[in-house]
Amino acid sequence: MDEFGNFNGSPEKRKWISVTSEFQSLNGAYPEIKISLDAKGEPGAFAFFDIDGTLAHLSSIHGRAIAKLFPEQEPKELEATYYRGFKLGNSFREFDRMRGIYTDGHTEWKDPEVYLKDRFIPHAKEIDEPGNLAHEIAAGILKAYGEIAAQICDEIFEKNPEEFKKSNIAPIFKLAQMYGRLGIPMVGFTANAKVLVEKLAKYLGLSDIFIDIATDETMAGGGKEIAIKHLMGVIESKGIRVPKDKLIFVGDSLRGDIGTGRGLGFKNKGILVLKDKDELIAIEEQINSDPELRKLADTINIEGLTVEDVPLDDKGNPILLSRFRKQFLKKL
Repeated sequence: MDEFGNFNGSPEKRKWISVTSEFQSLNGAYPEIKISLDAKGEPGAFAFFDIDGTLAHLSSIHGRAIAKLFPEQEPKELEATYYRGFKLGNSFREFDRMRGIYTDGHTEWKDPEVYLKDRFIPHAKEIDEPGNLAHEIAAGILKAYGEIAAQICDEIFEKNPEEFKKSNIAPIFKLAQMYGRLGIPMVGFTANAKVLVEKLAKYLGLSDIFIDIATDETMAGGGKEIAIKHLMGVIESKGIRVPKDKLIFVGDSLRGDIGTGRGLGFKNKGILVLKDKDELIAIEEQINSDPELRKLADTINIEGLTVEDVPLDDKGNPILLSRFRKQFLKKL
């Protein structure tokens, strides 16, 4: 099966099983998700999806939450600074950075690359791993942020539930729905607190798509590479063999989402979600000027998907059929 769900084998020889999602839907139930297995007991692929910026734009939640957490700062500048750190890999790093900027005066950390070089890389263990002061401080900020953001989710849903539907990045939801129809098991991984992700699973309908979603709490001690191993374990605990040569990573961060699979030693595929051709050109230039990123793109077999170039049908629904893919999908 390719990254868009085309079977390379014979679909009629497959059997279907049901597994229970780890997250509740709006009605309080844990949805049953159907998975298709081949004669070896493996699904045709196994997909990992980032959520924030990949499946949905959540600025209406994050902007309000971060303003409550740092109330003395100018909201627009604060929000922009916060978003620039979204690709650091987990929220322990992000809140260590935000505290450093706004409490300790390290304004140079507004550039995430400077933070990585000067702060995170020399102190990765203290920031990522429980039992260290820096981690515990960041975890405390994360806990407060998650509770604020979860409350904002409830308020938004109570007043205007359609806002969640409008936040969806439709072509990527369409891709997940295609995988679901083909019986491909899917999981999510996101640098957000579990208390917030539980709300997102309900209000965005993610519990109907994903068997499980890894959160910041899952990533303590590292980043999404730890979440991947955890999620593979969850799938196997449900009696599904992970097809380790058919892993698909879908996300908006080359390093933080797609690149997390590079250390697994498996042949993987990546779909990098980009807003438009300007973003595509920028990431191509970045890859071709950075040997490490060039190696990553070649190792994982990454394609860039430009959301604005996905054609729509007469009802405004995205079309991901193979004959249109050259319009919105390009090998990086």
